Amino acid sequence: MITSLNVVFPEKCGKIRGFFNRLRGDKVCVEIKRARGVSVKQLTYICRRQKVNLNKIDRAIGNQRTRLLCCEEMTFPNDSGYKRFYSPFFSARLCTNMALYALSKFDTPERLTVGIYDPDAQCTDLVSFVLKYTGNACIITDNEDVFYDELNTIAEETGACAVVTHHREQLSNCDLVIAPFEIEENLPVRNDAVILTNGRPKENIKGFVYFRYCFKMPNGFALLRPEGLSEEYFCSALYTLGSQYELGSIVPDLCRNDNEAQTVKSLCSYLARFA
Repeated sequence: MITSLNVVFPEKCGKIRGFFNRLRGDKVCVEIKRARGVSVKQLTYICRRQKVNLNKIDRAIGNQRTRLLCCEEMTFPNDSGYKRFYSPFFSARLCTNMALYALSKFDTPERLTVGIYDPDAQCTDLVSFVLKYTGNACIITDNEDVFYDELNTIAEETGACAVVTHHREQLSNCDLVIAPFEIEENLPVRNDAVILTNGRPKENIKGFVYFRYCFKMPNGFALLRPEGLSEEYFCSALYTLGSQYELGSIVPDLCRNDNEAQTVKSLCSYLARFA
């Protein structure tokens, strides 16, 4: 079962009413929703005393305390045993799906130079899909041997090949960079390059960087989403904790950053300048 927590602070009121609210104490409401073989337990903690008492929700949360769905702003004491759920794998699929779909809709993808930034070699299967569209591919990784094994298999089956290196400078040649996992360092990309990644980079990066994805949730799942949680975050929990792996085939409608959004069509229009 997936468990979420939402903390609600009642609106400020007069001294007398506030006094009686504090006497009433906090309240925990529990609702269980089910759809498409998934159960979601939604806890709403009405905090009248301005401080959350974790002991009050401990029994209801049970063994889900180490993977609790809640808003990004919610924090827990280090010694509480509580931990907010986070997994990068669903968002990594959104990132790669968006990139591959854009390549599939591009008129001349073979003219693009595509970089795959994957330092830990967590997404080696992406290479074979990229090589279906362009032979100008460069893989930046700190685990070169893992990618060499993948490329040897690809070469035997299709004859395709790609550059594998740990030198980040190679990214300066790329029109499109696919980074399925969070970027934790500054990368030497061009000012006009497009970078699709997973989560806001930890360093300021040149180019057009997109790290959030918008999509339509499948019927049924939307009814399960707790209030205050984004579609991407909730689907990440369904994918990882609920084993709803079919969500991994979703192609986003939009990729965005803090200032602008792009559709697949607008991405292709922009990338056409490099072809």
